[in-house]
Amino acid sequence: MSTLGETIRVRFSLTCFAPRDCRLAVVGSCPQLGEWQSDRAQMMESRLGGGRLQSEPDFHWVDVELPEDVARQKTEYKFVEFGPGEVRWEELDANSNRLLHLDGEKAGDVYLLPVQKFGSEASESGHTASFYSGVKERGEISVRRVTSQIFIGSCPRSTSHIDYLKSLGVTAVSNFQSEEDCKKNCVAGIGMEENAHAVKREYERRGMKYLWMPTADMCSDGRTEMLPRASNCFAELLRGGHVIYSHCNAGVGRSVSAVCGYLTFVLGLTDRQMQHVVASSRPAAFFDFDALHRARPVYEAQFGGKASSAAFQAYEQHLTGPSTLANLQPGTAAVRFSILAPQELLEKHEELNIALVGSSAELGEWKIEGAVVMESRQGNGFYSIDVALPRDVLYQLEYKFVHLMGDAVKWEEFGVPRNRQLEPSCRKAGDLMLPPVAQFGVLFGDEKLHAKAMAVLDLCPEKTANSIDRL
Repeated sequence: MSTLGETIRVRFSLTCFAPRDCRLAVVGSCPQLGEWQSDRAQMMESRLGGGRLQSEPDFHWVDVELPEDVARQKTEYKFVEFGPGEVRWEELDANSNRLLHLDGEKAGDVYLLPVQKFGSEASESGHTASFYSGVKERGEISVRRVTSQIFIGSCPRSTSHIDYLKSLGVTAVSNFQSEEDCKKNCVAGIGMEENAHAVKREYERRGMKYLWMPTADMCSDGRTEMLPRASNCFAELLRGGHVIYSHCNAGVGRSVSAVCGYLTFVLGLTDRQMQHVVASSRPAAFFDFDALHRARPVYEAQFGGKASSAAFQAYEQHLTGPSTLANLQPGTAAVRFSILAPQELLEKHEELNIALVGSSAELGEWKIEGAVVMESRQGNGFYSIDVALPRDVLYQLEYKFVHLMGDAVKWEEFGVPRNRQLEPSCRKAGDLMLPPVAQFGVLFGDEKLHAKAMAVLDLCPEKTANSIDRL
């Protein structure tokens, strides 16, 4: 039961094609929303701001503290656009207002309302055309990072676009264009107009994987058929440490659906959480919830749903089981380090040893001979070890995982930062600290994404810079 006067935080959000010099706001019937007075409206923040393309929509949001009794009552609201010298109210069907409805969807302590569009709901074709026509006319590529390992965007139109993707760290490209799309919206000058397969050579020359999953455009049935395979392919690629670029023509429908499937089918995000993660990063996204709902049973039948995901199994193992350490000394903390080994290494080596080495004496002070060899769990590529560390060095500690293959040693390689570090926010099970399950050579794995997507700060768009475009 809530106490008298208790407040809750509610996130209002929308995507909108408003000009860059406009501000969006939410105004409504309760005092906290201005009682329909535009000068008392709650002003919203924008995600992309001046960094967006000319024809690209932006994501706008604001968190509002509402008395719980007000939030549970019939509260009405609308979005308002403030432009130079004018105020434009959204026009909804039948001159109606939006009705605040809390259905329990939350991220941390924030209630998530569905991501809306300004005014009446646009059709998929109209929404896509508003964005893509400008991108195509100007020969642009629009790229947005959705997670640390997934980008969504429009189709590359030149080899320089492919070079740009490689410069972003992309190692695998997943193309959902139909064959006809490939010939009309193609990389120029490589013969793709006649042979849709010609682009594969360009990726292979750059050491990048290329997956082509032709899917009909503007077709929910086509997306339903594509989603199970695409979601599983994404899981396998990410588990292997790849960084994916998902594209179709515009990077609005098919390529978005594939990412949505991965986030919901494999990682277990709810539809609402997934919508906020994707829309705040890729405001041009169109969400086909019907296709997702129809595809889920097929995915679970073919790939076993979350139960068959190695990443999910590793996550579950990571959180279960008591510490192997006994009699911790005062001033020390038990930390469970764990990693999911790449499938290709498991296939090449019958016995693969993984060790942990780092800056503290307990982790060998960066000397291989002092590294802590990890234990393999259930033979599925999941390795873990519990280590007692002095509490006063926990958050100064730096470490890496290494593969030990006979006399050969393979170290993880990163850019910046160069080493892993423990974070104060990492999960705990009693007195046992649980850093996210790692992937070799990847600083942020699927499990960290899952934990972050459930936290308020990581669904707040301002926390991650995300303005990436290339002409």
